[in-house]
Amino acid sequence: MKIIVFAAAAVAALFLYALIQGPRTAQLQLSLVDRNGNRQDLGSVPSATFAPRIAPNGTQVTFDTTTLEPAIWIADFPTLKSMRRLPGVGIYPMWSADSERLFFIGLNNGRQALYSRRADGTGQPELLSDPARAPEHWSPKTQSITFITLNESDYDIWQYSFADKKAMPLIQIGKSSQHSSRVSPDERWIAYVSDETSRYEVYVQPLPPTGTKFQITKDGGGHPVWSPDAREIYFDRGGQLYSVAVQIAGSTLAAGSPAALPIKGFIQDVGRRQFDITADGKQFLMLFPPR
Repeated sequence: MKIIVFAAAAVAALFLYALIQGPRTAQLQLSLVDRNGNRQDLGSVPSATFAPRIAPNGTQVTFDTTTLEPAIWIADFPTLKSMRRLPGVGIYPMWSADSERLFFIGLNNGRQALYSRRADGTGQPELLSDPARAPEHWSPKTQSITFITLNESDYDIWQYSFADKKAMPLIQIGKSSQHSSRVSPDERWIAYVSDETSRYEVYVQPLPPTGTKFQITKDGGGHPVWSPDAREIYFDRGGQLYSVAVQIAGSTLAAGSPAALPIKGFIQDVGRRQFDITADGKQFLMLFPPR
């Protein structure tokens, strides 16, 4: 997990310098890759670019950088033109379903907290939950967000309800970490990773949780995303992308054997998912070292 420590005194001093410099160091390639491994390079982005996310309407992409200070950027997609910085300091941006707002982590009294703000930069950030570590998935039907919290080295998955204006634990297992949550398209299931067996594996639980869970991988796996039809879950392992077929019947889920896709060499660590999937499920947005 990328560790960011906000130094409150340093933020103000660095703010003007960051605005002057802008994202000039272009050392990574942002690319679209289909499941056959065909890669389309979109352009160069700063070397500190982290976890790009495509807007649901497919017209913009957001990511954060921390070269100078924690900053959130928005650019046209897929051209990467009109790159602009969201005002203020923040990391880990995630889009709302209508592509009008960003959820992100900012500072509240020196602590990391979950905020919401209009993507056009107007208005003021709205504090949603404190503390928080990173927003993960927006569920439009239930008007809720999954996000993670961090207690020492223990990550847990929480849910913030806009109807109740309240955050509650969703998946937490003592002395182990759960993160990288992704809700299924029908919002009846949640995929995530957990190291409760001393190795990160992909799991799925029904929503709301019933106590039942299904282990999807047995040889390690991270950062699951659903296909639009919920018949596949994609995940990474050892620098390669995999697909596993899933069958859902009522309250039961069955998973097939994971199959390696010809997609490798993308940038990803054990922490936050660094790739995204297009709305039609046909391509993945990934970061690569320069060719």
